[in-house]
Amino acid sequence: MVLAVNELLRRMNHTLESERLFTANAAHELRTPLAAIQAQLHAARSAEGEDERLRAMDQLQRGVERGIRLVGQLLTLARLDPELALPDVQPVSLGEVAETVCAELAPLALQRDQVLELQVEPDLLLLPGNADMLSMLLGNLVDNAIRYTQRGGHIDVDVRRCPTGFLVDVSDDGPGIPAAQREAVFDRFYRLAGQDQPGTGLGLAICRRIAELHDARIDLADGPGGTGLMVSVFL
Repeated sequence: MVLAVNELLRRMNHTLESERLFTANAAHELRTPLAAIQAQLHAARSAEGEDERLRAMDQLQRGVERGIRLVGQLLTLARLDPELALPDVQPVSLGEVAETVCAELAPLALQRDQVLELQVEPDLLLLPGNADMLSMLLGNLVDNAIRYTQRGGHIDVDVRRCPTGFLVDVSDDGPGIPAAQREAVFDRFYRLAGQDQPGTGLGLAICRRIAELHDARIDLADGPGGTGLMVSVFL
């Protein structure tokens, strides 16, 4: 009984500390887009010409969109964070999940003159899991690959069997992630220096949490030919 109570107190302390850290980080991250929105609103009000006003309004819209994205990801991460079992487990077709995600993100790749290619091994068995969460996981990975790969780049999504279950690879020929930082990018709010793409640093943290709920693992490695990045999800 003493050991059980001690374990309960340890878990409670861990949960409270996680909540405190999450709240502090969220407050810090929200402060930046809100300050930017305020500055952009001031610029729009004080614009002297129509062109200047439209540019300020465009920046204001991008600031609002970033704030909305940040809040949505914070809510998602908070919902996934508690030590709960995987909800709504149903037989899931990884191939259908991948097809839906790639179809939704194909217009973004086309806008950047990129090739988004999907390969799904035929006759895959169904996987017990949460389809919405797996869609979010794969969607974050493909979205990252598109946004951080240069115009005219190539993104490959490959779904197939592996000896222990299923393997989903998302690879690109973009700048990649240095090996020394591949573990750090899964931390909340961590972003690589010099990135010019808007982001919150929460996407990969959400991916890892979803993978953990599915008893899966995510590995980062060099892309094909030693260029770019390959993200492998072992389910």
